[in-house]
Order: sequence, then C-alpha cells, then structure tokens
Amino acid sequence: MDFFQHQQKAKRRTGLLVLYFCLAILAVVASVTAAVALTLGFSGIRLNGDGANLLLNPVIYWSALITLAVILFGCLLKTWQLRKGGSALAEMLGGRLIRASTNDSAERQLLNVVEEMSIASGIAVPQVYVMDEEHTINAFAAGFRPSEAIIAVTRGSLDRFSRDELQAVIGHEFSHILNSDIRINLRMVAVLAGILAVGKIGEYLLHSSGRSRRSFSSSRSKNNGLPVLGLALVAIGYVGLFFGRLIKAAISRQRELLADASAVQFTRNPAGLAGALIHIRNDGGSYLASRHAEDMSHMCFAPSIPMKLKQWLATHPSLDERLGALGPDWVARARTRARQQQGNAGSNAAATSTPEGSAGFAGTTGSTPVSSAPSQQVGTVQQGDMDYARQLLDALPETVRNQTRTPEGAREVLFALVLAGSDYDSSAQLAQCQLEDSASLQSLTQSLKALGPETRLPLVDMALASLKPQPTQARQQFLTKLEALCHADDHFSLFEWTLLALARQQLDENAGRNRHTRFHRFGAVAQELQQLFSVLVWAGGAKGSQAEALFRQHAGSLLPGARNLLPLSHCSSKKLFAAVDRLADLSPLLKGPVIDCAVDLAMADNTLKTAERELLRALSSLLECPLPPLFDCR
Repeated sequence: MDFFQHQQKAKRRTGLLVLYFCLAILAVVASVTAAVALTLGFSGIRLNGDGANLLLNPVIYWSALITLAVILFGCLLKTWQLRKGGSALAEMLGGRLIRASTNDSAERQLLNVVEEMSIASGIAVPQVYVMDEEHTINAFAAGFRPSEAIIAVTRGSLDRFSRDELQAVIGHEFSHILNSDIRINLRMVAVLAGILAVGKIGEYLLHSSGRSRRSFSSSRSKNNGLPVLGLALVAIGYVGLFFGRLIKAAISRQRELLADASAVQFTRNPAGLAGALIHIRNDGGSYLASRHAEDMSHMCFAPSIPMKLKQWLATHPSLDERLGALGPDWVARARTRARQQQGNAGSNAAATSTPEGSAGFAGTTGSTPVSSAPSQQVGTVQQGDMDYARQLLDALPETVRNQTRTPEGAREVLFALVLAGSDYDSSAQLAQCQLEDSASLQSLTQSLKALGPETRLPLVDMALASLKPQPTQARQQFLTKLEALCHADDHFSLFEWTLLALARQQLDENAGRNRHTRFHRFGAVAQELQQLFSVLVWAGGAKGSQAEALFRQHAGSLLPGARNLLPLSHCSSKKLFAAVDRLADLSPLLKGPVIDCAVDLAMADNTLKTAERELLRALSSLLECPLPPLFDCR
C-alpha cells in the first residue's frame, strides 16, 4: 500500500471513528436515562406512560438531551484546547520544547536523529519535546499535518536508549507522520473526550464511594435515590471508558505493527527497535504518570496505561508479539536479559546484534526496488536516503549548524541563502530592505556559496525549525523581511519561491490550521493545475511550439482540452502560491498524478537541475506528500 492509499485509508478510519462515536453516544445516553428512571423509581416517583409514551416523558428526554449536551461540550472543549495541534497536546502532558541550542548531550543526540530522519524523508523538521517528569519509556508524534508535526519522548527514553534504539523509536514515530496517523490520532483525542469524561467522572465517584456507602443506609430510609444514581453513574462511567478504549483499539492496534515494520525499513537495524522494546519489557515499563495518559493511550510508542481485557481493548500488540515480528530469537533474548539483569539495568549487549534467522519483518530489511513513478516513493525512506542525510549533516561545518540552532542565527542563515543565490550586490540588497549588513552575514554568505546547492533545503528545514517557536508577530516580521530580500534584486528565482513557500507554510499565522479535503476531481482545480504546469514548462527552458507540445503531452491527461499553456506573462509567483495552496486540498488519491506530471515536465529535457529538484520537493511538501531526497525520476 503506497502513501496515497494510506491517506485514503486514514480518511475511511475517520468515518469509522464517527460511526463508533455515534454508537457510543447512544449507549451512554441510554444508560444515563435508564439510571435516572431507576433512581426516580427507587425514590418512589413513578413516571407516567409506558412504551413509546414513556420515552416522551419530559424527565426522560431532558435527561437524554442534557447527557448529549455534556458529551458534545466535552468534545468541543477538547477540540478548542488542541486547536494548536501537536504542540498543545505535548504541553498538556508536561512536555518541554527542546531548543535547538540545547547543551544537554542526550537532547542534542535526539535532535540530531530527528534532523537526520527529516532530511531522509523530506519532511519539515518537527518540533521535539521531552516530558521531564515521565521516567518510564515512551514517545509519541502528533499534529494535524506533516509540516506541523511534533515528536515527544519521555525523560526515561533519553536516559536509557542508545543512539540506535532512539533512532528506531523516532523511525516508528515518523511512520505515523508519513501514514497520516497523527491527524486521526488528534481527532480521536477530541472526539472521545466527552465519552472519556463520563468515564473519569465515574472513576472519581468510585474513589469517593466509601462516603456514599456510609450514607447509603440513612439515605435509603429517607427514600433518597441519589446514592443509587451515584453508583449507577460509576457503572455508566465504565461503559464510557469501555467504548472509548474499544474504539481506540479497533482503529490503532494494527498501525503499531506497521509502524514497527517501517522503523526497521528506515533504519535497516532490527536490533535498535528490539533493544527499545526490551528496555520497556524489562526495565521500568512505559506507563505514564500524567492524568492525560488515558486520553492519548492510542498515540504512544508503547502502552501508556495498564489495561484489562487486552485481547479486546489493548491499543498495542503485546511486547512479545512485537519482538516476535522482528525475529524468532528476540523474545528468548529478552527473557535471558531479564534474568541476567536481576533488577539492574545491565548492558545493552543483547540488543546490539541481530540474531541469526531474524525475520526482521519479511520484505522490509532488504533493498526495496525503486519505482519509476516518483509518486510511489512519496512517504518512503530507503537506506540510501538515510546514508545521504547522515553524510550531508556530517559535511556541514559545525559553525553553520550552530547558526541554525538559535532564532537569530536561523534568520541570518535564511538571509544568507538568498544572498548566496543572487548575482546582485549583497550590500545593496540588504540596504534596499533596510537590513543590517554585518560582517558575520557576509562571511556566512560566502561559506554557504562554498557548500553548494545540495545543502540549501536541509539548511532551510533546520533553520525554520528554530523559528517555529517564535511569537506570531516575530514570525510575521521575519516573513516580510525575507520576502523583501527575495525581490530586492528584481529577479525571483525558483529557489527563492521554494524558500518563501516553505517559510510561509511553517511560519505563517495560519500555519498550524487543520486542512480538509475540498476537491475530489481535477476539473475543480483546473485553473490551478494549468498555472502550476505552465510554470514548470517555462522553468525548464522550453520555448514556442516546443513548450506547447510539452504541455499538451504531459498535462493533457489531467486538464480539460480547453486548458492550454499560459503565456509567461500570466505566470507569477503570487498566482503560483495561490494555486499550490488550493491544490493542497485535493483528495489524497489525486495528488499522486499531480506529482508525477510535475516530475515529467521537469524531466522533459532529460536533466533535473538542482533548482527544479528543490521546487519538486517543495511542491510535494506543500501538498503534504513528502518526497525523499534521492527520489528516482526515470
């Protein structure tokens, strides 16, 4: 199943979630109204009517309406609390944003792993959080879109994991990002909030039931049915919890095995993932102390709460099942290591080599054949991509990497990238935009020129990651200055369009908003496709009748016959920004042909210039369909 099919499947899971949610609401509302009726009966109050007439009794339907209102209010309240996406959830769980300038060696290693995985997968570098108060081992990814995703890990994970184990867990979470699991996970938190709120009320009443039991005898003598109602709500609360957990288990369990398989494919190292799972199995577990652990139990790398009736309600396969999927010897190794530890953390020797005969998820540890269609490579990470990312980061001078780790340095890096790509006098450009012409900026510009164009997009991603936590006003001011600098030399290049498009996507005031599918046929976005494909034809250098022939050959299958190549004078950066923004709301299965057509147009001259490759990767990122850096164009 490819990236676009996964996205379409995620949409179907959303429909399934809505169906389960409606059934759960009906069950809880029916339970509450029945409890109210029983309570009134116990108190000696009889309801008039029977059968259908009883359902129309004011007490009954008001009880049902109030219960429904409480559930919906809980859902809307949680939706509002999570309106900022994954960062809101991470902060709700006590997460602390790791600044790129951190001096903590474990946090620095985590950021390096995330940057490496981001470059290899073509995803904007996620913000990374650490939950300092959680000393068990766990992690999760969240967000409405890949470009706005966050990754959070517990302090216990940082303290115990080796780099290989950490990389495997991050690979697992990146799989959730690539497969669009993070969006439905956030929606599930909001949708289930009302139902789970009833369950939490029930648990609270259960904890305080001692006092209820003490007053039960005297209350009964006064025909007071409130204790009965309280005990009924305890039971109803568990009905809500049961349905909430059942919904999460139905939607999330199989995704964990898929994410494990993807992590092995990304890292080509089953031992890393096995080591992480063995730590959880033998070394402190994965349960979270946060009171929100129930809300996001379906999102974590491993179970966040203890669970009964695991065969029905567990959101994750058992640890032994996950280890067994990695290879037949891993469970035995885990048990041996548990005996050897005797309460001590011990060494990591059991997880540093792959046992003989390891299945390693059949078909994922070997090389994957490269497809001739670039869209089939969207959302994938191959060994070459990981090697490329690692080598590229190693090749970057430490001074340049340090620049991207602070907001001030990140802004300077992005300005320097614009200056390095221009033949115009840099001092004049800066003066025209009223920007400071410092010696450090000029020196950085020369350093970036020497590094070559291959480093531009990775540097953009790393710099933007440092600017995301800035206040909205500061980000808007920076975007205004960046756009002015890009236009200062009267020549707007493909790279400058790419840079501005990615900066707007990640830093604009609406960057974190949740997008919805609006278009289910190409005819609805014909004008936008015409604009995009015309720009790509002219960018490739074709002229006259050759340009028109290329447009008809490659774009004709997606556009109505009346749509022809636009004149160069009708192609502008502003129109292209607007076109790509609307194309981002296409149905997932329609985005693949758009990417393939764009690559075909860029490759019409049998060469792919660096600027064209950057534009294609930016286009894929803007469509939320990340291409790996070494995507094949044959």
